[in-house]
Amino acid sequence: MRLIAFLLTALLAGCAASPSPRVAPGTPLPQAAPEAAPPQAAPQPGTVPAPVENVPGAPGPSATPLPPAATGPRQNPAVMRLMARAQEDIAASRLGSAEATLERALRISPRDARLWQELARIRLQQGQYSQAEGFAARSNTWAGSDHALRAENWKLIAQAREARGDAAGARAAQQNAERYAP
Repeated sequence: MRLIAFLLTALLAGCAASPSPRVAPGTPLPQAAPEAAPPQAAPQPGTVPAPVENVPGAPGPSATPLPPAATGPRQNPAVMRLMARAQEDIAASRLGSAEATLERALRISPRDARLWQELARIRLQQGQYSQAEGFAARSNTWAGSDHALRAENWKLIAQAREARGDAAGARAAQQNAERYAP
């Protein structure tokens, strides 16, 4: 025990005694090699993203378009299979299983607006209205110029707000849905 204490003391004393390197003023510091951007983390279950478009007076469909949706379930075979499995689970009222399947699909394709919309529908059915609204808003961030998808998201937001007792917010969301309706 005494030996361990001695070694720790010697080690700490050595660290404290070593001088930190000095750089003359005006000397450029060495630059680290640029790292690749870290991959975006998949959304955590139960988190609610900040709504993007529910601000009063938010611009309508004529605003600057958002980035186009990433490869959707129609283009990625793995996501297509997961979406089909989730829809089977929803039809069989296995919402927990459908939710897990959609979250798995979102790890593959986190910018897929349709996956976010389906997850919002499940949250609405589960009575988790704040999360349903947040996921529908997240879907809108990736919907690009798909006005039908945006209109459906706003309808989901209106239903979630109505269920929470926010009649004014539900009316505003319904008006946004009508602006995007084809």
